[in-house]
Amino acid sequence: MKDIFQNSEETTENEEPDTIYTPGYAVSSSLNWMRNYRLKVYYHTDKVDTKNSSNYYETFSQEKSTDRVLDLSDFRIQFSVRRCAMYYPNQAVISVYNLSAQTESNIISEGYRVILEAGYKNVNYGQIFDGTVIQCNRYKQNGTDFVLNILAIDGVQFLNEKMCSFSYEKGQTARQQVQNICSSTSGAVTLKYASPDLDKIVMSKGGAVYGQPKKTLSDIAKTINGTWFIDNGELYMIAYSDSAKNLPGNRKTAVELSPSTGLLGNPQQVNYGIKARCLLNPKLMPYGLIHIKNEYITEQMVSVGSYSQGITFPRERGLKSYTLDPNGMYRICSITFTGDNRGNEWYSDVTAVNQGGNMMAMLTDSSYTAN
Repeated sequence: MKDIFQNSEETTENEEPDTIYTPGYAVSSSLNWMRNYRLKVYYHTDKVDTKNSSNYYETFSQEKSTDRVLDLSDFRIQFSVRRCAMYYPNQAVISVYNLSAQTESNIISEGYRVILEAGYKNVNYGQIFDGTVIQCNRYKQNGTDFVLNILAIDGVQFLNEKMCSFSYEKGQTARQQVQNICSSTSGAVTLKYASPDLDKIVMSKGGAVYGQPKKTLSDIAKTINGTWFIDNGELYMIAYSDSAKNLPGNRKTAVELSPSTGLLGNPQQVNYGIKARCLLNPKLMPYGLIHIKNEYITEQMVSVGSYSQGITFPRERGLKSYTLDPNGMYRICSITFTGDNRGNEWYSDVTAVNQGGNMMAMLTDSSYTAN
C-alpha cells in the first residue's frame, strides 16, 4: 500500500496544508463487485451462572473451551452497523432469517459475541464489527419468515461496567494515566494509539483516579482538544492536531471515492463537512480519511432569513466560513454500514468533516469538540 501523503514543515492558516492528496496513489475501492460476507456468533454450550457477579457482561462474555461458534453466512442476513470517532459506542443490529428453533434458543439464551465481515471478493473485504451481544428478540414476518434480531455493542464492558482505581505521582504524564486506565481496568482493552500531546501534559502533583474509565478519558481528551473511542476492542486517544502520518494502520491513508470506485449519487455538503454514500467498503473506518473531488459534491443552500454556521459566506462580511476542502480530503466522523445479502442494500454512509492540513476544521472551535 503506497503512502499518499507528502509532508512538509508546520504551516500557518493561510499556507498550503501539510497533508496533500496525490492523484493516483489513494487506496482504491474494489473493482470486483461480487459480494462476500460472513457472520459468526459465539455461544456457551454450558449455562453461565451470573447471579453472584457484579459485572454481568464481563462474566457472561468470557470465552470457555466448550463454547461453540456458529457460521450463519448461509442464511439471509440484514445488518446495520454504526461506528464513530467519538466516545459513543459502536453498535450493530443484525437480523437472521429462519434459523431452527434450537439454534435461536441457543443464541438468545447463551449467545455473547458476534463478528461480522463484509465487502467484495478478492479485493475489498474485511471485518466491520466485533462486539458483545446485548439483546436478542424474535418475531414472525409476513406470516412465514421467522426473524432473529441481535443487538451488539463494541466495548460495552469497558464503557458501562468497568471501574478503574489507581494513584499517580507528581511528574506522571497523561499518557501514563491512559495506559494505567487500560491495564488497571478489569477486562482491559488494548491501547492502539495515544496522541503525542499526552506526553506534554505533566501532573503538577500526585492524585488518584477512581470511577468509570470513560469519564477520566473524556476529561483527558478535553485537555488535549481531542477525542477518544473504542473500535473493534481497541482504544484510540487522538488530538485533533495530530498529523495523519502518525495515525495507525489505514487511518494514515485515504480511500478514493468516485463513481468508478463505488460512490453513489452526489455527496451533500452539511454544516462543517459532507455526507456521502458508497458501496460497502470495509476500508472506511472512524477517523479515517477519504478523498472526494469537490466537483461531485452538492453545496449546501443558505436558508433564507438565517445565517447558519457551516455554510460558505464571503469572509469580508465578517461571517465564519466553512467551505469544501480545497484538496478534497475529509476526515470520517461516523460511518454506517447497511446490508442485505439477499436484497439491494450494500452501502456505506459516511459523515465526514473538512481536513485542513492535519486539523479537522470543524473541531478547531472548542464549542464543537466531540467532548
